[in-house]
Amino acid sequence: MTQTIQRRQTILQAMESAQIAVLVCFLPSDVLLLTGYWPVMGGTLAMLTSQGELFVVVPEDELELAQAAPEAKLIAYKPVTLDRLNSPGSVLFSVASGLLSSLRLPPGAVATSLQDRWQPVSYLAGHRFLTEIEALLHHVFPDRSIVSADSMMESLQSIKTEPELQKLRHCCTLASAGFEQASRAIAAGRREDEVAADIGSAFARVAQDGFERGWGYFFCMSGPNSAQASGAYARTRRRVIEAGDLVMVHANTVGDGFWSDITRTFVVGQPSDEQRRMVDAIAEARAAALDAIAPGALASEVDRAARNVLARHGFGSNFKHATGHGVGFAAADPHAHPRIHPESPDLLAAGMTFNIEPAIYFDGVQGMRHCDVVACSETGFDLLTPFQPPLAHL
Repeated sequence: MTQTIQRRQTILQAMESAQIAVLVCFLPSDVLLLTGYWPVMGGTLAMLTSQGELFVVVPEDELELAQAAPEAKLIAYKPVTLDRLNSPGSVLFSVASGLLSSLRLPPGAVATSLQDRWQPVSYLAGHRFLTEIEALLHHVFPDRSIVSADSMMESLQSIKTEPELQKLRHCCTLASAGFEQASRAIAAGRREDEVAADIGSAFARVAQDGFERGWGYFFCMSGPNSAQASGAYARTRRRVIEAGDLVMVHANTVGDGFWSDITRTFVVGQPSDEQRRMVDAIAEARAAALDAIAPGALASEVDRAARNVLARHGFGSNFKHATGHGVGFAAADPHAHPRIHPESPDLLAAGMTFNIEPAIYFDGVQGMRHCDVVACSETGFDLLTPFQPPLAHL
């Protein structure tokens, strides 16, 4: 069974439960979920009716890539011509309006994205429609309710089908090439940006193996800069690495819309006694969190398992963020389900993929984090990033 057919069955079940007659998707991650195709520029609409008909309105220069949706009826349009200046949505909406108007739908609502949502980049820039889509649907379906599909899509994205899980696994496997290079690139006297460039170059040579589109972001943070990795984003600077430094390498890589979220920490030279204490605590916290993963387990209990270990080792106040969050359709979305957070109400289910990232940060001094991508399995967990120990010595 292909990814699209297997996934479409779960979407149709959700639509039936919510009494949705047609689902209209325009966010790239939603189109990917629905069709198996990850749009490039944001000018794609995917529509699934409750009878199982799938249509994709796609820019003609993306048509080749859109063949990733073989079960869909593809309708190509030319977004830019030399005859006239078009607004981003004018041609798309004209084509989509005609298509939607022709559908013979049973009773039910029209569902689309109506709320703020986290979206990873699918190109250097892309259009994100929102109010225009809602206006279009009200125009085409004046007598139907237009409802939000956001919560339904977030829930569907949290549990991967087996083909989707294999894509994420392969994405993580390719990322290991960058981390293998890190152990050779990191050295006292080198700058963070030099190291990040070497790591990124090594990954770039394999980034598209098995994918139509693949790339990655690798960040290097050393010494006191590694302590700042507790924030919402990573940042490579031009600091010169020194002997004894902790050097944190963080990566977000993507293959055809499926993202990894991985961190490894290295030490330049032999670790100090405090660094040894840190690595022992993180390794134990990681093991405790992994042992807590099972279908039906509370995500908050997984967080608590890691947090309690770090507190017992005296590092409770130094663990400044949640233990993890959903990974796959986005890389760095702290709100993606399941949220491995102290206050999370989420229950784990087989097929959920997320990161486990116990960490210790000393402001102005150093930071250490080990971030894995895992999948909840029927019996526990499946580690998708089984490379490099919690602290690598250089």
